[in-house]
Amino acid sequence: MCIDANAGLRAQQKQKWREKNAIFAQQGLKFFNKETSLKRTQNLNLIGYGRDLSDAYVQALYKQGKGRVAVRDAAEKFYRNKAYGRSLQGGRARSAGRNAYLNYLNTVSKVDSVMNATFGRNMAYAQIGAQRKYLNKNARARESLGIPASYGAPVMQSPTDYFSGFLNLASQVVGIGSGISNWD
Repeated sequence: MCIDANAGLRAQQKQKWREKNAIFAQQGLKFFNKETSLKRTQNLNLIGYGRDLSDAYVQALYKQGKGRVAVRDAAEKFYRNKAYGRSLQGGRARSAGRNAYLNYLNTVSKVDSVMNATFGRNMAYAQIGAQRKYLNKNARARESLGIPASYGAPVMQSPTDYFSGFLNLASQVVGIGSGISNWD
């Protein structure tokens, strides 16, 4: 049986390879845990996006309600106006109560303008803002994920060297043989 001259070196290289595999497995597990936290964060971001859209819509509905109350109050004021009541009586001028009616129409016009802006331009701003916030939070979460574990360069193994072991053994045998022959 021949002795491998590189056995000690090969054992060191195998140990280095085992350590590298263990470190790679640990880094892979850490990355997997980060991936699960990324998924959770993305789900929370999606919930936040929905809530932002919902909040914008609720604010628009609140403004719409205030506008309807303002129109109702303007109508009530118009119909309770004495000039309007007199204009309904016969023999009055056609323009009687016209200012009260114009005030009512002015209020309705202002409320309509606010509603168009609220459900149009302002709602679009709120939606774009919520979308940007959602995408920004997702980008930050993905950035915190980092890069996955990489295996890196391979660990090279030294070749087996039985020839040097054979020569070493042969030289020992020759040395022992020459020592015995000189001993005679």
